[in-house]
This record gives sequence, C-alpha cells and structure tokens, in this order.
Amino acid sequence: MPKVFGLNLIGLAATSIAFFALGWLWYGILFMDKWITLMGIDANAGGEPAMGLMALGFVNTLIASLGIGLLLKWLNVSKLVTAVKYGLIAGVCFALTTEAYGPIYGGTPVELFYLNGAYLLVGYGLIAAIWSFFSD
Repeated sequence: MPKVFGLNLIGLAATSIAFFALGWLWYGILFMDKWITLMGIDANAGGEPAMGLMALGFVNTLIASLGIGLLLKWLNVSKLVTAVKYGLIAGVCFALTTEAYGPIYGGTPVELFYLNGAYLLVGYGLIAAIWSFFSD
C-alpha cells in the first residue's frame, strides 16, 4: 500500500473525506441557519460557495488528518479509545486554542467559537477514530 510520511494513503483519504463530509453535514445541514446568522451572511443573497474555496477546505481537512495520523503513529497508538483521546487532546490544545483567537482578539461572536469548536472536537475525534483502523 502506498504511504505518505509513513501513513497509509487509504487511511489519509478516508479521514480527510470523513472530516470534510462532517463539515458539510455540520455547516450545510445541522447548523446552517445558526452559522449563517453568526457569520452575518445575507441568506437572501443566494449563490453557492466557490469551488476554489471548497477545494481549499478539503486541503485543510487533509492537513488536519495528516497531522492527527502522524501524531498517532509517533505515539504508536492503535486502540480506538486511546486514539480518540489523543485526537481530542490535539483538538483542545491546538484547534480550540487557535479558534479562540476569533472572539479574544477579532471580535467574532463567542457562539461562533462554540459552533466551530464543537465541530473541530468532533472532527478531530472522528479522524483519530478512523486512523485507529489503519495503524500498522
């Protein structure tokens, strides 16, 4: 099986697609109205997201998936529960602290931090869970 930085390429694809699909479900269905309101988007303006932005969003999930995969590989984690634990630790220590700059310094609504932060925690846990099935 081809590898990227020692990680299974199918695992990288699976985790990236799952995280991207979670984003579609989270922001496009479950919390769409709340997210639109918090972002200050005019829902009546219409239009679809530009494909270039969607591609960048996928690259973002790919990088997060790669990072969690490498972390789990370096820590030699293969058990599902342990993998999810480390995924959530990474989510809290890196994703949430970075996301917190918005309300701390940028004036974005704290509710947006909660919405995005919950997505990131669920996503990082999901990525780690999937990676546990691709450990060597």
